[in-house]
Amino acid sequence: MDFLTAVRDAVRFRLSTEPPPPPRPTPLVDFVKSLGEFGIIAEYKRASPRGLIRLDMPPWVYFTQLSPHVAAFSVLTEPFWFLGDYRFIPIAKSIKPVLMKDFVVDKRQIDMAFGYGADAVLIIYKLVERDKAMELAEYAKRLGITPLVEVDNVQDAKDAATWGKILLGINARDLKTLDTNLSRAFEVAKALRGDVEFIIESGVSKPEEVEKACLLYARGVLVGTSLMKNPTAAREFKHVADKCTARR
Repeated sequence: MDFLTAVRDAVRFRLSTEPPPPPRPTPLVDFVKSLGEFGIIAEYKRASPRGLIRLDMPPWVYFTQLSPHVAAFSVLTEPFWFLGDYRFIPIAKSIKPVLMKDFVVDKRQIDMAFGYGADAVLIIYKLVERDKAMELAEYAKRLGITPLVEVDNVQDAKDAATWGKILLGINARDLKTLDTNLSRAFEVAKALRGDVEFIIESGVSKPEEVEKACLLYARGVLVGTSLMKNPTAAREFKHVADKCTARR
């Protein structure tokens, strides 16, 4: 069984046992506008399919420590591989706008994102295929949530760019092998030529990579593992981003 098949099976189990979402506690904000010209999205990520990342950093400590240097937070809610939790969303939302990051295959998960206070939700093109991804993106937009549509190749990126008001996430990680290749993600970004707002996801760990994404006119980068391991790097990432936007 490959990883994406295992993910789909796990989500089906979760959907059969999870309670309904709570009433939304906070107003929606425009996630794309919250990024400014170029924003750092810091991800709270305790584990990944490759193993544990960090368990000694409580979410409220992480969000508070990084808040001066980032534009938004990404919150993992997938419980089995990422040790995520919906309850992390309102903690982050009390400080910055929030992207709910999960393996979304059903509208009920978008309802959960909305109910817990997220402003954006991840929809993975390769996980659900084109028609379902478009359906989920449209449903998110009807609720006022920004759909972050994740792609890893030029063909899917150009297709999703025609779907109206979305944020595209160009993922450097191959979801079948879990290997990362930032160079490939940057090549996809070059091919878009301003057709859609996009961010770069996965594998960003150095200031020069942040600068590269900025120079390609991304709206931001989503950084998980490297900031979980070294939260102080956010200050340098923001410094590089501010210098880049000032001259582009």
